[in-house]
Amino acid sequence: MDSLLDNPQPKFSDSHHASTSTHHIHLNERGNRLREDSLLLIRGFDSVSHTLSLLSSNLDNALQSTRELGKPPTLTDMFQSKIVESEKNEEKEKEESKKGVKRKIDEFYEENVAETQTENGQKLHDKHIKKAKNLAVSMASKASSLARELKGLKSDLCFMQERCGLLEEENRRLRDGFAKGVRPEEDDLVRLQLEALLGEKARLANENANLMRENQCLHQLVEYHQHTSEDLSESYEQVIQGMCLDFSSPPRTIAEEEDDDGDDEDSV
Repeated sequence: MDSLLDNPQPKFSDSHHASTSTHHIHLNERGNRLREDSLLLIRGFDSVSHTLSLLSSNLDNALQSTRELGKPPTLTDMFQSKIVESEKNEEKEKEESKKGVKRKIDEFYEENVAETQTENGQKLHDKHIKKAKNLAVSMASKASSLARELKGLKSDLCFMQERCGLLEEENRRLRDGFAKGVRPEEDDLVRLQLEALLGEKARLANENANLMRENQCLHQLVEYHQHTSEDLSESYEQVIQGMCLDFSSPPRTIAEEEDDDGDDEDSV
């Protein structure tokens, strides 16, 4: 008891020193773990930034190559939409990395980017195919409406041809009966009516020829869009090879030649 009363301080100091050293050891271990976690997270961020820079450079190269090759506007829109989607994916991956992705972040990011690019490419492909199909359907409907209109014009033309034949026969009878006392004013009136009908016949024939040319152009456009909808990856030269649009002027109709001959006879 006397010894304890005489020397109370050393034992107290030893126990206090032991607890202090244990606390320092725990603090050092915790600091080491935090440093290791920080280094691991920094390496993950570096790998993410490197992968993002590679992805952006690849997209820039792809866009530059498309500009050099002179692709159609649809392909340019496709690459622009891919760039927008990749930027959105980059922002999404940055947010995910900030939330605490520590291990195997490179592998996870590459898999995610590959899947996202595949899905976006499929969506764009389906979108362009849908546009081409809609355009082909609209062109086919327009071609069918023009075909119906052309059929109606053909029936009108047949009716006008029959009427012109009847009027020519009547004109011939009037000319034959002119020597028998037919009045000249009646002959002039019939001749004017016949000339008007011949002019209408020529106009309808010309309009019929124009509609036939337009119908042919529409059929060619429908075939072109069907080719593009089958395979959008084909080059522009392969798609339009062997296809041309006929915009030449229509040949002269028989009615126009008859009008020219009639004018020559009147002048004589």
